[in-house]
Amino acid sequence: MAARAGLDHAAVVQAAAEMADSKGLEEVSLAALAAQLGVRSPTLYHYVEGLSGLRRDLALKGTRELARRLGRAVMGKAAGEAIFALADAYRAFAREHPGLYAATVRAAEPGDHELGAAQQEIVEIVLRVLAAYHLQGDEAIHAVRMLRSMVHGFVTLEVAGGFGIPLDIDETFHRMIRLFIDSLEQREP
Repeated sequence: MAARAGLDHAAVVQAAAEMADSKGLEEVSLAALAAQLGVRSPTLYHYVEGLSGLRRDLALKGTRELARRLGRAVMGKAAGEAIFALADAYRAFAREHPGLYAATVRAAEPGDHELGAAQQEIVEIVLRVLAAYHLQGDEAIHAVRMLRSMVHGFVTLEVAGGFGIPLDIDETFHRMIRLFIDSLEQREP
């Protein structure tokens, strides 16, 4: 079957991202996406390498967008101010694009240099933010993982409706980030 006029790789991935955000990443299938785009499923193979290729493309799109937002958020900021800005931008992206965000959480497959480089860009942004605390080597990577885990866990619960007690969620989030910053500030130099 020939490719549909007006449809290209970017349009297919964008439609899949919108579907993931509105219905959940697990609901994105080639059949559902083809129906949404008004084509037959085999047509999508002109644009993506099957469902696994589409998921990888979603991961790349989401990772690049997240990196762009994080980089913008921390520009001109340092130390605690930069950590708060980074955490808020990360949380905002995950809340605005829950399906696309879900596509970003797995590490790139070995050999996927494009996705690996995009993921490394995020790590580098966080490492630059944490540089104010003089973390080195493994200690710095542990801190990156800790911050990511805290924000990911929080926003995953938030998006799923996991905070039912009527208490300011933003306050809880900022208290959590403050505890992380305090732990960095209290480290022995």
